[in-house]
Amino acid sequence: MRILIACGGTGGHLSPGIAIAQRLSELGHSGPIAISEKGVDGRLAADYGNLKFYPLPGSGFSLRPVPLMSFFWNGLRGFLRAWKLLNREKVDAVLAFGGFTSLWVGLAALLRRKPIYLHESNLRLGKAVRLLSPFARRVFLPLPLKARKRYGRSEKFLAAGCPLRRDFVPIERAEARRALNLPESGRLLLLVGGSQGARVLVHWMVERERELAAHGFHGICLTGPGGGELERSLRDKNGNRLIMRYLPFSGTMALLYSAADVAVCRAGAGTLAELVAVGLPNVLVPYPSSSGDHQLANGRAMEAAGASILLPQDRMGYLLANVLRLAEPERAKEMACALGRLRAETGNAAQLIIDTILEDLRHR
Repeated sequence: MRILIACGGTGGHLSPGIAIAQRLSELGHSGPIAISEKGVDGRLAADYGNLKFYPLPGSGFSLRPVPLMSFFWNGLRGFLRAWKLLNREKVDAVLAFGGFTSLWVGLAALLRRKPIYLHESNLRLGKAVRLLSPFARRVFLPLPLKARKRYGRSEKFLAAGCPLRRDFVPIERAEARRALNLPESGRLLLLVGGSQGARVLVHWMVERERELAAHGFHGICLTGPGGGELERSLRDKNGNRLIMRYLPFSGTMALLYSAADVAVCRAGAGTLAELVAVGLPNVLVPYPSSSGDHQLANGRAMEAAGASILLPQDRMGYLLANVLRLAEPERAKEMACALGRLRAETGNAAQLIIDTILEDLRHR
C-alpha cells in the first residue's frame, strides 16, 4: 500500500507523520510525506534521510487582506503540486495530520477520489481537520475518547492518541546526563517552547538563572527557530557548578526529557505525548495565541488527570514556586503515577492507526 502522509508547518504536525511513515516502512509499505516549506520542517526532515519528503507551498489562514491573498495563492500552488504528487507516487490513500499542508493535499485527494483519513492530536479539531472531516473515512482522535463525547456514537471517530517517532526512546537519567555533558548532581529544569511561543519562556529563564542555581537547578531552554546558542556556568551556595544552556533546536528530545527532573512546556499535543511517554513531572504554560485556544483545552485535560500543573502565561510570576513544588519527591512521585496511567491507556497509537487504515483499504 502507498499512503501519502500530509503534515508539517509545526513540529507537532510533522513528528507524528514521521512516526507513521517509519512504521509503514517497517511493514513493507510506502509512506511518502508531504510537508510545508517552512524551516522547521526542513530541519526535522533532514534527520530522516531514509524517508521521502515532498515540500509543498502553503501559508496559514488569516482574514487580513495580504495574508488572505497569500493563503489562497500559495494554497493553489500547493494543491497543483499535491495533485501531481498523488499521481507520481501512485497513492492508495491520504492520511492528513492537520495544518495548511493537509488542507490542499486533502482537497486534491478528494477530487482524485482517494480515501482520506485524518488525525487530530488536540482536544479541539483544527481548521483543516474540521473542513475535511465530513469527507474522511476515519478521524483519529486523542485519548481518552470521552474528551469528545459528541463524536462518541459515530464509527468514523476513533480514539488513538498521538504517534511517537521510533527514535523517541527514553533512557536512564544518569546515561542521559552523561550524553549531554551535564553533572549527575543537581536537578535539571527543561523549558520547551516549541516552534512558536518560546520567547516568553526564554525570557523567564534568563531572569531566573541565579534563583534556579540557588535552588540547585541546572537549566536547559530551547529557544526556538532563530534563537541563539549559549551556555553559562553558575555556582550554588555550596560552590557546586550549575549549567544554564540555551539551544535553538534539539533532534534528541528523548535525551533531554530523560535527563530532566521537571519540565516547563507549552501544551501542544506532541509535547504532551512525549511527557506522558517519559513520565516527566511538568508545568504547562499554554501558548495563548494557539488556534482555537486548543493548548488551553489540552492543558486542562492533563491537569484534570493529575498529569500536569496548568499555569496561564499571565501568571508566570508563580512559575518558580510550581517548579519547586514539583521537585519535592512526594509530589513528583504522585504526578509520575498519573502520567503512567495515561501511558498505559495510550498504547501504541501508530500501530492502531496503521492497522485501521490497512484493514479498511483491504475491504475497499
